[in-house]
Amino acid sequence: MARRKRSHHHASSGTGLGLTLFLIATVALLYDEYWPWLVAGGSVISVSWVIVWWRRRRLARSMAEIDKMTGLQFERYLVRLFRKLGYIAKHQGGSGDFGADLIVQKSGIKVAVQAKNYNSGTVGNDAVQQAIAGATYHGCQEAMVVTNAQFTKAARQQADKSTLPVILWDRASLTRLLQER
Repeated sequence: MARRKRSHHHASSGTGLGLTLFLIATVALLYDEYWPWLVAGGSVISVSWVIVWWRRRRLARSMAEIDKMTGLQFERYLVRLFRKLGYIAKHQGGSGDFGADLIVQKSGIKVAVQAKNYNSGTVGNDAVQQAIAGATYHGCQEAMVVTNAQFTKAARQQADKSTLPVILWDRASLTRLLQER
């Protein structure tokens, strides 16, 4: 089955803002009587864009914010978090990720990350197995599972017994990271 082409429209949002402002300026120069309205409209568009950009870029400040995220929002949050921690981070996500929602790299160590955002319950060893499979598929030296919940005993045992190093970040780990920032 062919993989669906990923949309990269988010990467060009700054270009879209620049083009919009350029068009507004051009129209304002051509039609003198409309320039105050166009400047006001351009200002509103610019401020709106900055607000949206800031909200997308800022990191959550509490576990309550993380708990409200969807799975995809959590994955994107983790990309930003890992980048703040000095990693090169790429979002894989979706079907066809082979168990790696993110691939992160730091100091030459490549890690496959499986993200699990649960509102209740615990994360079992299937998540650890997915991370190991993702690491193997993507040629990573380590696997990792990050969750806003807790891990079951079986998940911890699976991680300990794996021949591939597996790192587990649970709710307490994320809370510590939030407090350190």
